[in-house]
Amino acid sequence: MVKHLTLLLFVLFIGCEMNSEQLIKSENINFENIKFNAVSKDLKFSNIEQGPEVEITKKLVKDWFNNNVKIDGFDGNLSINVTSININKIKKDEYYRFEINISIEFLETNELLNKRKIYKINSIEYGDIEGIFSIKDTENLNKNIISNSLKSINQKVSGM
Repeated sequence: MVKHLTLLLFVLFIGCEMNSEQLIKSENINFENIKFNAVSKDLKFSNIEQGPEVEITKKLVKDWFNNNVKIDGFDGNLSINVTSININKIKKDEYYRFEINISIEFLETNELLNKRKIYKINSIEYGDIEGIFSIKDTENLNKNIISNSLKSINQKVSGM
Protein backbone atom coordinates (compact mmCIF):
# COMPACT_ATOMS: atom_id res chain seq x y z
CA MET A 1 0.00 0.00 0.00
CA VAL A 2 2.84 2.40 0.89
CA LYS A 3 4.49 1.70 -2.49
CA HIS A 4 1.29 2.58 -4.34
CA LEU A 5 0.78 5.74 -2.29
CA THR A 6 4.39 6.81 -2.88
CA LEU A 7 4.04 6.17 -6.61
CA LEU A 8 0.75 8.11 -6.72
CA LEU A 9 2.27 11.10 -4.90
CA PHE A 10 5.31 11.03 -7.20
CA VAL A 11 3.11 11.01 -10.33
CA LEU A 12 0.96 13.79 -8.90
CA PHE A 13 4.02 15.91 -8.10
CA ILE A 14 5.55 15.42 -11.56
CA GLY A 15 2.21 16.14 -13.22
CA CYS A 16 1.77 19.39 -11.31
CA GLU A 17 5.31 20.47 -12.09
CA MET A 18 4.88 19.76 -15.80
CA ASN A 19 1.57 21.59 -16.05
CA SER A 20 2.57 24.68 -14.09
CA GLU A 21 3.14 27.75 -16.21
CA GLN A 22 5.15 30.75 -15.19
CA LEU A 23 3.49 34.12 -15.44
CA ILE A 24 6.71 36.14 -15.54
CA LYS A 25 9.49 35.06 -17.87
CA SER A 26 13.10 36.06 -17.26
CA GLU A 27 14.17 38.73 -19.76
CA ASN A 28 17.60 39.04 -21.32
CA ILE A 29 18.42 42.71 -21.80
CA ASN A 30 21.28 43.76 -24.03
CA PHE A 31 22.91 47.03 -23.05
CA GLU A 32 24.57 49.46 -25.43
CA ASN A 33 28.26 50.06 -24.85
CA ILE A 34 29.06 53.40 -23.22
CA LYS A 35 32.44 54.96 -24.05
CA PHE A 36 34.35 57.37 -21.85
CA ASN A 37 37.51 59.31 -22.62
CA ALA A 38 39.65 57.77 -19.87
CA VAL A 39 42.52 55.38 -19.33
CA SER A 40 41.23 53.62 -16.23
CA LYS A 41 37.86 52.83 -14.71
CA ASP A 42 36.82 51.96 -11.19
CA LEU A 43 33.54 50.76 -9.64
CA LYS A 44 32.58 51.42 -6.00
CA PHE A 45 29.52 50.73 -3.87
CA SER A 46 28.70 52.98 -0.90
CA ASN A 47 25.74 53.31 1.48
CA ILE A 48 24.23 50.09 0.21
CA GLU A 49 21.50 48.16 2.05
CA GLN A 50 21.75 44.42 2.62
CA GLY A 51 19.60 41.62 1.22
CA PRO A 52 19.37 39.04 -1.54
CA GLU A 53 17.94 41.47 -4.13
CA VAL A 54 20.71 43.97 -3.37
CA GLU A 55 23.30 41.24 -3.98
CA ILE A 56 21.63 40.39 -7.31
CA THR A 57 21.67 44.09 -8.19
CA LYS A 58 25.35 44.40 -7.31
CA LYS A 59 26.18 41.39 -9.48
CA LEU A 60 24.23 42.79 -12.45
CA VAL A 61 25.89 46.22 -12.00
CA LYS A 62 29.33 44.58 -11.96
CA ASP A 63 28.52 42.61 -15.13
CA TRP A 64 27.23 45.78 -16.82
CA PHE A 65 30.34 47.71 -15.72
CA ASN A 66 32.74 45.03 -16.94
CA ASN A 67 31.01 44.35 -20.25
CA ASN A 68 29.41 47.62 -21.35
CA VAL A 69 31.34 50.54 -19.83
CA LYS A 70 34.29 51.08 -22.18
CA ILE A 71 37.23 53.44 -21.94
CA ASP A 72 39.11 54.71 -24.99
CA GLY A 73 41.27 57.66 -23.96
CA PHE A 74 44.93 58.55 -23.49
CA ASP A 75 44.60 60.12 -20.06
CA GLY A 76 42.02 60.60 -17.35
CA ASN A 77 40.11 58.35 -14.99
CA LEU A 78 36.53 57.19 -14.71
CA SER A 79 35.09 56.41 -11.31
CA ILE A 80 31.60 54.99 -11.00
CA ASN A 81 30.09 55.07 -7.53
CA VAL A 82 26.79 53.31 -6.82
CA THR A 83 25.63 55.60 -4.03
CA SER A 84 22.40 53.80 -3.16
CA ILE A 85 20.31 50.76 -3.94
CA ASN A 86 16.94 50.98 -2.21
CA ILE A 87 14.49 48.12 -2.52
CA ASN A 88 10.87 48.09 -1.48
CA LYS A 89 8.77 44.91 -1.59
CA ILE A 90 5.10 44.50 -0.77
CA LYS A 91 3.64 41.02 -0.58
CA LYS A 92 0.01 40.38 0.29
CA ASP A 93 -2.32 37.44 -0.39
CA GLU A 94 -2.59 37.76 -4.16
CA TYR A 95 -0.46 40.83 -4.78
CA TYR A 96 3.28 41.40 -5.08
CA ARG A 97 5.11 44.66 -5.85
CA PHE A 98 8.83 45.17 -6.31
CA GLU A 99 10.39 48.62 -6.53
CA ILE A 100 14.05 49.57 -6.91
CA ASN A 101 15.74 52.95 -6.74
CA ILE A 102 19.36 53.05 -7.92
CA SER A 103 21.58 56.14 -7.75
CA ILE A 104 24.92 56.17 -9.55
CA GLU A 105 27.57 58.89 -9.88
CA PHE A 106 29.94 58.96 -12.85
CA LEU A 107 33.09 60.99 -12.20
CA GLU A 108 35.44 61.74 -15.09
CA THR A 109 38.72 63.38 -14.11
CA ASN A 110 41.57 64.57 -16.28
CA GLU A 111 44.42 66.00 -14.25
CA LEU A 112 46.40 67.13 -17.30
CA LEU A 113 43.59 69.36 -18.49
CA ASN A 114 42.40 70.08 -14.95
CA LYS A 115 38.88 68.94 -15.90
CA ARG A 116 36.30 67.17 -13.83
CA LYS A 117 32.81 66.04 -14.89
CA ILE A 118 30.22 64.53 -12.57
CA TYR A 119 27.03 62.86 -13.78
CA LYS A 120 24.47 61.85 -11.16
CA ILE A 121 21.95 59.39 -12.52
CA ASN A 122 18.91 58.04 -10.69
CA SER A 123 16.51 55.33 -11.80
CA ILE A 124 13.28 54.22 -10.19
CA GLU A 125 11.53 51.16 -11.60
CA TYR A 126 8.75 48.97 -10.29
CA GLY A 127 6.53 46.08 -11.27
CA ASP A 128 3.70 44.18 -9.72
CA ILE A 129 1.82 40.90 -10.04
CA GLU A 130 -1.80 40.30 -9.12
CA GLY A 131 -3.48 36.94 -8.77
CA ILE A 132 -1.92 33.58 -8.11
CA PHE A 133 1.81 33.43 -8.74
CA SER A 134 4.82 31.33 -7.79
CA ILE A 135 8.04 32.20 -6.00
CA LYS A 136 9.84 31.85 -9.35
CA ASP A 137 7.50 34.51 -10.80
CA THR A 138 8.51 36.97 -8.07
CA GLU A 139 12.20 36.17 -8.59
CA ASN A 140 11.88 36.73 -12.34
CA LEU A 141 9.98 39.98 -11.78
CA ASN A 142 12.69 41.21 -9.39
CA LYS A 143 15.50 40.43 -11.85
CA ASN A 144 13.59 41.99 -14.77
CA ILE A 145 12.93 45.19 -12.83
CA ILE A 146 16.58 45.41 -11.75
CA SER A 147 17.69 44.91 -15.37
CA ASN A 148 15.22 47.55 -16.57
CA SER A 149 16.61 49.99 -14.03
CA LEU A 150 20.15 49.42 -15.31
CA LYS A 151 18.90 49.78 -18.88
CA SER A 152 17.37 53.13 -17.94
CA ILE A 153 20.68 54.31 -16.47
CA ASN A 154 22.53 53.02 -19.52
CA GLN A 155 20.22 54.97 -21.86
CA LYS A 156 20.51 58.18 -19.81
CA VAL A 157 24.31 58.03 -19.89
CA SER A 158 24.35 57.16 -23.62
CA GLY A 159 22.28 60.27 -24.35
CA MET A 160 24.78 62.62 -22.66
